[in-house]
Amino acid sequence: MHDVLSLFKRNINQLFGITVDILNVGRSLQQLSLSMQILANNGVVQAAKIQGGKGRPMLALVEILNNTPKEIRPEVAALEHLCAGLAKVTASSSNIVWRYHQLIASLLSAMAHGDRSSASSNLDTLSHLRFTTAADITHLTQHPSFAVAGALERENRQFMVNLCQANLAELHERLKDALRCLGETQQALGGLKMIGLTARYMAFCIASEAAGLAEAEANFKNLSTEITRVVDDLDGKTLAMKKAIEHGQELLDLLLKGYTYAK
Repeated sequence: MHDVLSLFKRNINQLFGITVDILNVGRSLQQLSLSMQILANNGVVQAAKIQGGKGRPMLALVEILNNTPKEIRPEVAALEHLCAGLAKVTASSSNIVWRYHQLIASLLSAMAHGDRSSASSNLDTLSHLRFTTAADITHLTQHPSFAVAGALERENRQFMVNLCQANLAELHERLKDALRCLGETQQALGGLKMIGLTARYMAFCIASEAAGLAEAEANFKNLSTEITRVVDDLDGKTLAMKKAIEHGQELLDLLLKGYTYAK
């Protein structure tokens, strides 16, 4: 039973690591937003240099592109805020589960050493309990060894049980908060995905329009290539975040049911 509870505690610490990874990816998106802004500004400058009517379609394209960083920034800021909240919630969960683990270990030790009668020393009958749900704690209080003690000892044990129940309830609330935060973060990724698709399409249009611009063709094709590279980077980071979110959700679903993740 100690092994299961220890794994439960370790899983919650792993969850904190996952959320820190998500937060770091979220913060790195700020640099991508800046890169997109620089590229868009460069495109506007280059298009303005084209003489005659040939530059107008390109100028229209790069001005549309120039709005992309403005759309990305609030999305990235909202995402970073969600990630920071998620990391805070999971850090709190790690603190709570550490305290809960110590309380359970102390209570079991007190029950094992408080009385040496056959009824109280037979704690092997508790081996099926994981101590990851409120029902497990209730079963513990119903064990014969729990009541076999003096009045003060029984009072102390009940006090510890109350602390265990309160900590476990608080832990479950924090885990629910973390699951909600993961869901909101996942939804926020959808907005970045659509912006990335728009920017990729604009890069394709810029490359196509550049075909008839003589000496400016190479500049705009390079611009298109750089935009595509930034969008590829954006897609890679959002995919990494998506996978981390899904892993966190899978882990939380198990933890909230009192189970552990051994992979």
